[in-house]
Amino acid sequence: MKLRLFAWPVFLLAYTVFAALPRPYNVRMDAVNTRYIMKWDWNHSMANHNITFTAQFTFSHKQSDERSYTGMCIGITEERCDFSRELAYMGSYILRVRAEGRGQMSDWYRLEFVPDEHADLGPPSHVAFDPGDTMLTVSFREPMTEQNTPMRSVLDMFFSLQYWEKHSPSKKQEKVFDSTEGTLFPLKPWTEYCLQVNAFSKLYNKTSPYTQQQCVRTLGYSPLWKVLLALLGCVALMTTVPVYRCHKKRKSLVSKHTFPSSILHNTQDTISLLLLPQEESCVATVVVAVQVEQTSQGQQQQVKGQGDVEAEQDSGSSSIQRGQGSSSQDSGIYSGEDSGKKSAGSTTTSQPKETH
Repeated sequence: MKLRLFAWPVFLLAYTVFAALPRPYNVRMDAVNTRYIMKWDWNHSMANHNITFTAQFTFSHKQSDERSYTGMCIGITEERCDFSRELAYMGSYILRVRAEGRGQMSDWYRLEFVPDEHADLGPPSHVAFDPGDTMLTVSFREPMTEQNTPMRSVLDMFFSLQYWEKHSPSKKQEKVFDSTEGTLFPLKPWTEYCLQVNAFSKLYNKTSPYTQQQCVRTLGYSPLWKVLLALLGCVALMTTVPVYRCHKKRKSLVSKHTFPSSILHNTQDTISLLLLPQEESCVATVVVAVQVEQTSQGQQQQVKGQGDVEAEQDSGSSSIQRGQGSSSQDSGIYSGEDSGKKSAGSTTTSQPKETH
């Protein structure tokens, strides 16, 4: 009986240990400037009911005193807790978090956090430019606290500005300022420069990331060589387009027209005309076209002349036949053969007229 009474508390203790919730893991701080957010993970497959979390903090020198802990987030379902409004930048703290559900609680996960050592420094913002002829004035906003006050209220701060010509990113130059506005001088006029700025603290050994690269062009007149290059480009464009169009028309004329045999036999002269330089290509095309037209007219005149000769010959033959017919009529002698010849003569006489 006594053994049974003794075994019961042991069983309850073993059951409680076995049924305890696992504590959160991968606990970390997302800390930038004076924003301090604790984040963690928890395996929800370990419980078949809702799980909540409680996060607390205390000063490092009081971590052994359970009564010194202050609850920051109690019974939350999110896996994060914001400590920004309670922790001072120069303090040293112990943060802890645990899981809770249905009367069960996990062990605490403790994390030491010292803001001035562990918090990152954020970059400046709102970078603006005021370009001049050979200078560039840059202004920006320094990193700010969660209370929207400058970070220089809690630590010393300087600013490093890198700048370079856009086409020469490997040749970066750097200037350091102790205020949120600075002037870069001397610079090249009418030249595009790219810039980025960051903040750093020598005392706390902190350096922020650089801002996003931004580019701006200085004022002034463009260099003479750029002006000349632009003019040469315009001249080349104005010269190339007409020459190209003329060359295209020449090719179109050569491909669409059939040259007479008199020109095709003289191959050497024709090729020499077509292979003239571009400046004379239009003139060559006109010469070839004129030769083609003159040759065509000559052939037409030649054909016309041959038609006239044939017409005259046929007309003479008809006259002779008509004369013979008249003689036969006067003598009073007619025959069928003569009648047939007269009909044939009339038919032959009408054909050249139609052709002509």
